[in-house]
Amino acid sequence: MSATAANGLWRRLQTKVQQWQAVCASRDPDFLSTSNFRQAISIVYLFMLMMLGCIIGFSVLSESLLRSHVHDIIMNDIYTYSAKSRLKDSSTLVDQLRNEYHQPGDELPIALFIGPDGQLIYHNMPYAPGPVHCQMNVDCLKRNMGAESGSNVIGLAVRLRDGSIFFRAYNAVPMLERVRTIPLVAGAGVFILLMFFLLVSRHFSLRNLQSVRQIRDALRRYSTGEKHVRMPVSPWGNDLDGLSSDINQNLERIDRLMDQVRSTAGHVAHELRTPLTHLQNRLYNLSERDDLSDSARLEIDKASSEVQSVLNLFRTVLRIGEIESGRCVHQFAQFSVQELLHDLAEYYQPLAEAQQCRLVVELSTGIQLFGDRALVFQAMANLIENALKYAAGQGRIGLGIQLYRGWLSLCVKDAGPGISPALYGAATERFERLGQQDAQKGYGLGLSLVKAIAELHGGKIAFASAQPGLIVYLCLNRN
Repeated sequence: MSATAANGLWRRLQTKVQQWQAVCASRDPDFLSTSNFRQAISIVYLFMLMMLGCIIGFSVLSESLLRSHVHDIIMNDIYTYSAKSRLKDSSTLVDQLRNEYHQPGDELPIALFIGPDGQLIYHNMPYAPGPVHCQMNVDCLKRNMGAESGSNVIGLAVRLRDGSIFFRAYNAVPMLERVRTIPLVAGAGVFILLMFFLLVSRHFSLRNLQSVRQIRDALRRYSTGEKHVRMPVSPWGNDLDGLSSDINQNLERIDRLMDQVRSTAGHVAHELRTPLTHLQNRLYNLSERDDLSDSARLEIDKASSEVQSVLNLFRTVLRIGEIESGRCVHQFAQFSVQELLHDLAEYYQPLAEAQQCRLVVELSTGIQLFGDRALVFQAMANLIENALKYAAGQGRIGLGIQLYRGWLSLCVKDAGPGISPALYGAATERFERLGQQDAQKGYGLGLSLVKAIAELHGGKIAFASAQPGLIVYLCLNRN
C-alpha cells in the first residue's frame, strides 16, 4: 500500500471516529453531568469502599473469633473428660465416644483414638484415615485426615497414661460457611440501599436539571430578542429561585440600559447613513455629466467606491450589533448539518476552483442541530471566504462536524499559513486583521460576525492548528 493511500485511509478512519463521537455526544444523558448526581456517585463510591473494607474486616475478625471459640470448646471437652477420670483408661473413653457418636458426620466433633502401638482404635470420621504414625504431632494428625480439611481443622492431642493418644478436633468449614454468609447478605442489602439512593439522587438531579434548563432556555430566548422573558421562580424557594430572582433584576436593568443605547444608536445610525447615501447619489449624478474630463470622472468613481465601502462597513457593524443584541430576524429550528455543508460546498465550489482549491465535505452521516439555518449558513460562508482568501492555491479545504471539548462544532480546515495560538483571542475582535493589512483587503469584521452568530446560538468560536493550516470551530449548543 502506498503512502498516499495509507494517509487517505487514516484520514477516513479519523473522520469516522469523530462522527461517531459527535453522534454519541448528541445522545448523552445530561443528568449524568449534574453536580448533584456526581456528588451522589462520589458518596456511593466512597461508601461502597468503606463497606467493602468493613466486610473484609468483619470476615477476618469473625473467622479469628470462631477459631478461638472452637479452640476453647476443645479445651473444655478435654477438661470435662479429665474431670470425669476418663482420660486414664483408653477402653472406658472409647466406649464413651461410641455412645456419644453413633454415626459419623462432617459436623460432629472429630475424635481419633490411637493405641500405644500406633494402630487406629477408634474414629468417627465419614472416611477411614490413612496409617497413623504421627504420635503427638497435631499438624501431622490433621494432614492424615485429608489435605482439603486439614487446614480448617482445629484440634488438640492428649496422651493417656497407658501411652495411647486421644485427638479431639472440630471441622470449622461448616461453621465458617455460615458465618461468611452474614457479610454477603449485609453487603447485598447495602448495595440495594445504595442503588435506591442513586435512584432518589437521579430524581432530584432531573428536577434541578429541569430548573436549570428552564433558566437557560429563558436566557437563550432573552438573548434572541424576547425581552419580556423572565426566569421562572418556583414557590418552594430553593437556591435556584434566589438565582432566578437576581437574574430577573439584572435583566430589567439591562432592558433599561439597552433601550437608552438603542435609541441613541438608532438616531446616530440614521444621521450618519442618510448623509452618506445622499453623498453617494450626488457623486453618481456628478459622474454622469458630459463636461467632465476622464481624470475627473475617474476620481469621482473612486470617491463613490470609497463611500460605498463605508456604507458596507456601516451595515456590517449594524448587523453585528443586531445579532449581538438579539434584534435580528431569526428562526430557530432543527436542520440537517449534512445538507447545510453540501449547499455551502456547491455554492462556493466555482470560487474555490478559481482560487485553485477544492471544497470537501467530511461528513457522511445525518446529524441534526437546532438553530437558525440562514445565520449558520452566513457564519460558515464567512469562514469559507477567509479560508479561500488566506489559503488560495493550497489545495484542500475541509468542511465537517467534530466534537470539540464537549461541543458539537461545525469546522472549516485549510492548509494556509494559519494563526499563531497567541493571537487566537484577538482574531475575533472587531477591525483586527492580525498584521495582514497590506496582504488582503477587508476590515477585520468577518470573524466578529461569526462570533456574534455563535453566541446568539449559545456557542462560541474556537481555533486550532491543522499543521499546517488552521481549523476554525463554530461551536453550537446542541440543545
